Amino acid sequence: MEPRMVSREAFTVVGLKCRSSIQNNVIPQLWDDFNKVCASIPHTVTDLTTYGVCFYGDGDDPAGDVFSYLAGVEVANADDIPAGMEAISIPAGDYAVFEHRGPLDKLPGTYQKIMAQWLPGSAYERVGTLDFELYDWRFRWGQPDSLLEIWIPVREK
Repeated sequence: MEPRMVSREAFTVVGLKCRSSIQNNVIPQLWDDFNKVCASIPHTVTDLTTYGVCFYGDGDDPAGDVFSYLAGVEVANADDIPAGMEAISIPAGDYAVFEHRGPLDKLPGTYQKIMAQWLPGSAYERVGTLDFELYDWRFRWGQPDSLLEIWIPVREK
């Protein structure tokens, strides 16, 4: 599990938000809801890429038990956000980018390997309180050859 290292400029994602946990995962329902309304988001950058942003807000648990999640798309600007949606700014920075292959029910295991194995043994430390998943043309719902990327903000130790 070796990531590629990428420097990325800041960008903005608009979408629907929920609070979730490992024990009570409501993210699949959030994606179902988002897919019904995503075409109403103005100023989108691309139709082929969506983002799942994991972050910690008020009342969330930085240890990972309870966190906020936004399913969204990148926008050129966050003007005219549809009712019920939110915008989140993703900061510029250096990211360790991991590939998750296979179905989404295996995604928690990939995160576990990243956080418990790769990160402690690497020359990097996590920065900030958010990371994101990038879903593009390689993502195929439920298929064994599906691929998504996990972007973790890092800096050298």
